[in-house]
Amino acid sequence: MTPLWLALHFPLLALEAGDGPVERPRVLVHQHRVQLANGAARAAGVEGGLRLATARALCEDLEVLEADDGAREAALRRQGQHLLALTPQVCAAPPASLLLEVGSCLKLHGGFQGLMARVDRYRLHCPLTTRLGLGPTPLAAWHLSDPPPLETVPEPARFQAWLAALDLDDLDLEARLRERLRAPGFRTLGDLYPLPRAALGKRFGAGFLDWLQRLLGEKPDPRRPLTPPRPFRERLEFDDPLDRLDHLHGPMSELLTRLSADLERHQESLTAIRWHLHLNNGHRDTLVVRRAQAGHDVATWLDLTRRRLEHQVLDAPVLGLGLDGGRPRPRNPGLADLFPDPGARAPLSGLLEKLAAEPALRLYRPERAPGHLPEETERGRPPFEKAARPAPPPDTPAPSEDRPLWLLDPPRPLAVRDSVPHWRDRPLTLFPQEERFSQPWHHQAARRYHVAHHPDGLCCWVFQDERDKGWWLQGFF
Repeated sequence: MTPLWLALHFPLLALEAGDGPVERPRVLVHQHRVQLANGAARAAGVEGGLRLATARALCEDLEVLEADDGAREAALRRQGQHLLALTPQVCAAPPASLLLEVGSCLKLHGGFQGLMARVDRYRLHCPLTTRLGLGPTPLAAWHLSDPPPLETVPEPARFQAWLAALDLDDLDLEARLRERLRAPGFRTLGDLYPLPRAALGKRFGAGFLDWLQRLLGEKPDPRRPLTPPRPFRERLEFDDPLDRLDHLHGPMSELLTRLSADLERHQESLTAIRWHLHLNNGHRDTLVVRRAQAGHDVATWLDLTRRRLEHQVLDAPVLGLGLDGGRPRPRNPGLADLFPDPGARAPLSGLLEKLAAEPALRLYRPERAPGHLPEETERGRPPFEKAARPAPPPDTPAPSEDRPLWLLDPPRPLAVRDSVPHWRDRPLTLFPQEERFSQPWHHQAARRYHVAHHPDGLCCWVFQDERDKGWWLQGFF
């Protein structure tokens, strides 16, 4: 994985958190002194550090704002959530920066050029003033702002050269520490490269040494990423009640489009969604739509929803429609086929999803369970539910590998002609291998199982009851 981080700085975030950039002069004031000024105010001569009275004298129509930490933090988090569409590793760097780990996402975006194109599009439509930084570590990206145009990821040596050229005054350090660093004659970060790390820590403190090693990549710099807001829940209210289910297709498509955009932004997928139909009689109908594999595309969700909706009966007109996205799963683009075979069959998961959306079919997935009789070992579970694997009782015989997937309960009696079992009026050919089941109860006769072949090409599992010598069909392979 290529170590690569992006930094997005919002230098005027405190001024733009509310309504974005404005053309009129605007300043941020604390204790009657200007802390921050936008471009229009600076053009009028207003700079940081001026008294408010002086700033008003220089610019009569000056707009004055007080610091609002809540609005600034909310705006920073809002932009971070938008950037989750680029990478799941978006970390806040207060007061006005975001750090993005993008080295692991280069293939997802088609390489470095594709990634930078996405970043450029974001900056073009971002409602805030931005500056870009790039580096092999979070702190390096924070300091290396406004990189030159690049075709590929810079080599580590080039990053080291850029960092070495940084003036000490440009480093994110306390003023007193910068003065201590300048006292011996250091002027740039590169002056500290050849010095022993232990000596630097002893002279300037363990905190500075830790910061320097994280900056240069000599020490890990773990960051806590932003978490997207969960779960996705939205609702549409209708001015007029809808008395036909096909009128819900449009609103459902709208909600699914919002859900898909939310999943794309956070690089996530879903295996199930829930529709809530709020009826005119005060009741609520809930429709659950499931998929065989996690997905986020609107077309598939809408198709499965329409299939499910065809079997729904309305007891009253619909006043509102809600969509619950459930628990999302992180998307792993590395598992997708980059070059699928154009002649390959469509995956069976799509067919399974469509069949499961038909309630009349009562689709279930068979699975084995502990039991003495073969028909007792088959259980049905919902098609998309994970199988539970409880430990079988110690006296339960281990299932044979030759057991069929589809077992009949109860077994079907077979006609016998000339000592040969028949099914559908045609004889079964028995294979010589035999498996005997002895039941633990005295009133249960033993069974002798055989694999049999039917002329139609089916492979069956049959047994003969040792008491009455009758033949029974147990299942199909």
